[in-house]
Amino acid sequence: MLETPAQFNSTAPLPYPADRLGRFRYHTGATLTPLDADEACPVLFRDIGPQAMARFLRGQLRRWAGPLSPIIYLRTCEYEEPYTDYAQIGRLVFLRPLALHPWHSGVSSIYIADARQLGPPEAVGFIPGHVSLAYAQQAVAEVRNTYELREVLGNAEYDATLSASLKQLDQLNAEHELTERLAEPLRIAFQSGDNQQRDRVLNLMQQFELTESDLCTAWHHLPSPRRAFICEALQQLPPHDF
Repeated sequence: MLETPAQFNSTAPLPYPADRLGRFRYHTGATLTPLDADEACPVLFRDIGPQAMARFLRGQLRRWAGPLSPIIYLRTCEYEEPYTDYAQIGRLVFLRPLALHPWHSGVSSIYIADARQLGPPEAVGFIPGHVSLAYAQQAVAEVRNTYELREVLGNAEYDATLSASLKQLDQLNAEHELTERLAEPLRIAFQSGDNQQRDRVLNLMQQFELTESDLCTAWHHLPSPRRAFICEALQQLPPHDF
């Protein structure tokens, strides 16, 4: 059952809200407010990217926020992401989200929490990329920990999915690491303030049918055929010195 702050505070050692998050308005650009005492907190999800997700599946991730962010951005299943995750890397699910002491962000379906909050590790799980978050929201509404999450998502079948997801993430990350070594100098030169340098890079990119989107879009937000094309094109580029 989804918890309210009043229910959470009846058992939690650190009552909600643990801290005043209004000071982070500079980061969100909106007014931040805590949940009401009788307001049920929905199941919350987070996209952490393929590198962090691989670390999470190995039990090596110790932070839910971005490397430099003072807050964690969390979302409900109703939020529509402004991109397509073609690689289907999966999402984190927070089964007892009040343990993070989230606040309303001022944007519908988005919550925030202090980056120092982690919650109990057994209450943070993995939703595979092929599972819709709308389905996950319903499936885990009564789930309290990752043991129960495994049960509702198929037990041994879920274990196999975790293994396959990690293998896919490792392949995706290795592919990205290779292309990034070649793409980063192009991107830096293309985005520089030197117009002559930018024109030289743009001419080279046009010769190989590469676009700004190819250089700047998150790797897992590109369709697989395009990723393959970019990999091949970058490896065919002549030696260059911008």
